Amino acid sequence: MKNTLIIGGGIAGSSLAIQLMKRGVGVTLLDRGTNHSSAVASGMVNPMVFRRMNLSWRADEMLPYARDFYLELEDTLKAKFYNTLRIRRFFSSEQERGYWEKKQHEAEYQKYLTLHDDFDEKVPLAKSEFGSGIVKNAFWIRSKLFMEKMHLFLKEQKVLKYGQFEPAEFIQEELSYCGLRYDAVVFCCGSDNDKITYFNQANIQHNRGQILHIESSELSQHELWNRKGFILPVGGEKFMLGATYEWNEPNLNITAEAREKLEGVFQTITNASYKVNGQTVGMRPTVADRRPVMGEHPDAKGLFIFNGLGTKGYMLAPLLSLEMAQFMTEGKALHKEVVFSRFYK
Repeated sequence: MKNTLIIGGGIAGSSLAIQLMKRGVGVTLLDRGTNHSSAVASGMVNPMVFRRMNLSWRADEMLPYARDFYLELEDTLKAKFYNTLRIRRFFSSEQERGYWEKKQHEAEYQKYLTLHDDFDEKVPLAKSEFGSGIVKNAFWIRSKLFMEKMHLFLKEQKVLKYGQFEPAEFIQEELSYCGLRYDAVVFCCGSDNDKITYFNQANIQHNRGQILHIESSELSQHELWNRKGFILPVGGEKFMLGATYEWNEPNLNITAEAREKLEGVFQTITNASYKVNGQTVGMRPTVADRRPVMGEHPDAKGLFIFNGLGTKGYMLAPLLSLEMAQFMTEGKALHKEVVFSRFYK
């Protein structure tokens, strides 16, 4: 494989471009120039799924690889966007606290969960009658800065081109686009996957998310606080307060309803005072079975998909982009839970 066209320059497409370039593959990355997912995400990498109090999918593999991937890219891109993160989960019930206390002693959870302490008594601004616990080995990426620096680098390498993908210019039988032929074409189109007829069987859903950008002199600058949502410190007494999950909302409208809901989340966590500085909206590409979609089209050789990273995009993209590149260049099998063929009839 000598020459690959990637459609979509979000976290998935950009990471795959880096992995293929490392393997000596010529890459053209076509991006429309506006990003409504990777660049507006919180960039949080959390090994836990709090709703079920379980480890994230393949967390033991994903986290260390992602950490190394981003730290290496800090050198390559000459930018600082990786940040360690301590997550404090305020328990919503005695039952949740009991689950945590039990799991923190299980071998697979010991490097991620710690005993709750008397933090809530020391900090009266925090609301948690059931106590709290700490998630270790988490981190967060300054997503807007990361995507800006990634695009700048790929543009300097003459890899990135800005423009809308025009289906009329694509000849599938020849794997040609705008008159240029490729050995492979990879669609990394996020929630716009429904416009890609070759792979729309995957039914990647529109999951709109909104975040408030707030300021407070009273909140902790050293921990993310979580309960029904999160308060993420981003420096200078500024925070992200998120996030909503709005299914099947294809537009990118900022809503008063979302602000009200997020301010309600804030009030379940703390009595601290704050002011709202802004509100942003994004669209997560989410799959019903909560697994990404990867692989080659069964009936169209040379057409690939790498999509559906959803809410865990910044954790999943590094290792999955490596596995996608290995699949494309070496024929190494993909993880059975991500293959596109699970949707193809």
